[in-house]
Amino acid sequence: MAKTRILILFGGTSPEHTESLKSAAAVMRVLPADQYELVPVGINHNGRWLFFPGDTEEIESNCWEENPDCSPAVLSPDPAHSGILILEDGNYAHRRVDVIFSTLRGRYGEDGTVQGLCELAGLPYIGNGILGSAVCRSKAFTHKVLNAANVRTPRWSAIFQRNLNRLEHEYDKIEDRMDYPLYVKPSGCDRSAASGIAKNRDELAMLVKRAFTQDGTVLIEELILGREFRVAVFGYDLPFASYVGEVTDKQNETLSIPADLDEIVADQIRKIAVRAFCVLDCKGLALFDFYCTAEGEILLGEVNTMPTLTETAAYPALMADLGMRFPYLIEKLIEQAIEHADRAF
Repeated sequence: MAKTRILILFGGTSPEHTESLKSAAAVMRVLPADQYELVPVGINHNGRWLFFPGDTEEIESNCWEENPDCSPAVLSPDPAHSGILILEDGNYAHRRVDVIFSTLRGRYGEDGTVQGLCELAGLPYIGNGILGSAVCRSKAFTHKVLNAANVRTPRWSAIFQRNLNRLEHEYDKIEDRMDYPLYVKPSGCDRSAASGIAKNRDELAMLVKRAFTQDGTVLIEELILGREFRVAVFGYDLPFASYVGEVTDKQNETLSIPADLDEIVADQIRKIAVRAFCVLDCKGLALFDFYCTAEGEILLGEVNTMPTLTETAAYPALMADLGMRFPYLIEKLIEQAIEHADRAF
């Protein structure tokens, strides 16, 4: 029986480059060599694509790019190629693949751009499509779509580049709607040194200007001080949610699974996660962040369409609690991507 040939796409130009490497290494380790042939392609911080023929440890330790056998490569947008072109001895060699497993995070990886390239190439790929990826990448647009569907989020406001010449007016509007402290972040970045908490207008102005160095839209949210939860959703036609996990150590993303919650509240959170998954046109997988305020209000904070895929990370840990252990989860993601590839429209 022929092996399934998988293009593992990792790295990228976003600040989440290292997280992508960890996921790629973990995925590569659990795929059985007798069933899958791996074709690893890394993207360095400058956006250069390189076919990587080395060991998984080099990816995990972030020295993969130093391997002397790396070769320039590109994913061909021509469906007739169904794969990548690798530069060897001055000529491009064609290598077919069956499916693309991208662990790219952030801009130019999780925002619909690479997903569009995969669709141009006519190749199945793991996870969310162009629309779901693009919508969820912009946190301001995610909130707008969710609120339109009556899914509650923290109170929020957005400042766009076109507002730069009237920032004081924007600050007035924000202060009319919300009280300090406020959380300020670039709308398209999950992890950014440009994010922070503003306790007054001076700090708000400083953080907004800093956030604009990372993104053309800045999201300002009310700061929620209640309990924080994670829910994983998996699937296509009939997506389902994991049990609710509570964040006990935010810095290390440590979860208590299942969360110590009233069963009715936990079920409500799971239903909101599945509904949001469908409203946002998500596919395959997504990780949802929830808050429960001191008054017991459930708010959906953020959606991650390419969560970290290491065995102990939040998404795999939540799915493992349902019985989908990490190797099985990775193979099911591949299987479902192939099964649904001809249903993209």
